[in-house]
This record gives sequence, structure tokens and C-alpha cells, in this order.
Amino acid sequence: MKTTPHSASTRILFVFFFLGAVLLCACSIRHPEIYPVRETSSIRIDGKLDFVRTDQSVAASIDIEIADMPETQAKGLMGRTSLDYTEGMLFVFEYVRPYNFWMKNTPISLDIIFIGQDGCVVDIAESTTPMSNTIYRSKEPIKYAAEVKAGFAKYFKIEKGTCIKWRRL
Repeated sequence: MKTTPHSASTRILFVFFFLGAVLLCACSIRHPEIYPVRETSSIRIDGKLDFVRTDQSVAASIDIEIADMPETQAKGLMGRTSLDYTEGMLFVFEYVRPYNFWMKNTPISLDIIFIGQDGCVVDIAESTTPMSNTIYRSKEPIKYAAEVKAGFAKYFKIEKGTCIKWRRL
């Protein structure tokens, strides 16, 4: 096939145009609302927790950081600046009794879900006040407490009698 100088230059222009367009697309600024970036988890993922309704259906599942030592329980979620609805902290207490929680040095509002020895919710402190010295006390003896993002209990309809199933990873 014989090519003319005109058709060869047309091909070269096409190749340069094509490469320029590809380069332009690759280097263009992406808008976050079009290409959302997933934030990294604000917790260390130690396990999974399911909130289970009385009909055994799962109301919500979250990744959990487990606080089962006095040091981790004393710190809780202090200093965390964000929490997603898919994550939280599970406190596993050695003794079954009423426990106190406060929000000192915790800049985000939480729901604190108090859970009895049988694994079922006995009380909920909803939308706690960040950075406050207010004491949130379980009204009954508990074995567990789950700290989750404020509004979680209402959104997923977690209420007294909802139970949990959890496991370490």
C-alpha cells in the first residue's frame, strides 16, 4: 500500500491528538463527590459484632475494637475524631455489675449500648455530649457495652431486648 505524505501526517496528528487526550484525562483533577475516597477506619479491627432482633434477623453488623483490659477500657474512644456506622468499640468486662462511662476527651457524640450477661440490651445512652464530664451509668448490671456513632441505635432500631453475637478475628 502506497502512502502519501498527507495521509502520513494525518496519522501522526491523530496519534498525537489521541495521546494528548489520554494524558489530559489521566492528569485531570477528580472531584471528590464523583470519586469518593473511603476514609480509613478509626478503630483497630479486633472482631465483628451483630445486633440481632428477637426474630433472629440481623439489625446491624459492625467491625469492633475490643476493650477487655482496664487500660483499654479507661481510654475507650477518647481522642477519636470520627466513627462510621460500620464500626464501634465493644467493652468486655470481667465482672457483671453497673458501670459508668463519660465523654471526657471524646470529641464525637456516641450511643452507649449497655448489654447484660445474657448478651441482650438492657439500656442505651443515646447521643452523648462530647468532651463532657457527664456520667452515663448502666441502670442494670452489665457484662458488655458497645460504643457506636451517635444515632446508630435509633437508625438501626436497636432497643432493649435486642441481643448481640460477637467474635474475635
